[in-house]
Amino acid sequence: MKTGTRKRVTKADRSTVRRDFWPNERDAERVRSALLEHDKVVSGYESRWGIDRLPDLVGQELRERFELQCDRLNKAIRECNADDVEKLVPVSCRAYAALERAAIEAVAKELTGEAFEAAIPSGGVLCITRSDYEAVKVAKERPDAVVWSVEEVARVIDAYDAAKLMSLVKAKMPDAIFKGMTVKGGNLNDDVPF
Repeated sequence: MKTGTRKRVTKADRSTVRRDFWPNERDAERVRSALLEHDKVVSGYESRWGIDRLPDLVGQELRERFELQCDRLNKAIRECNADDVEKLVPVSCRAYAALERAAIEAVAKELTGEAFEAAIPSGGVLCITRSDYEAVKVAKERPDAVVWSVEEVARVIDAYDAAKLMSLVKAKMPDAIFKGMTVKGGNLNDDVPF
């Protein structure tokens, strides 16, 4: 799952739309109300498709138009322009509908919430999902379970292998300082080339 790279519209909470930041109380309330409606619509799409996943399922042109729309709405919010926010929120909501239609036409599938489950010997339930997106959905539906995606499991195994390798290096060279690691091809069991 990509994080930090996707264009997002500012969430409609009172800390974002602070009353002392806006020119007047009425404008602040108008923006807050419009963004709450926006959030309801977006949350519906995200519950079915995953957070920030829909833009990744469509072609570049539609994705860029969607991101441009996000930029416009965020600019209106930053500039305290309640009129523009109220005009742009319905446009942004229609943009999500367009993303969904394009994703369906591209034969993309909504999240299913499917997971493999196993009892944890010390107590609780482990759920393993096919993707990070599915893990988010399952975690919301199963707050009592420990939820991992198969992608996370792969990253943990990779990190574990790296830690084992560094332990071997430290055993042979106790004064070695670990500053990071990049594995370029080969096998972690290969001889160290020095």
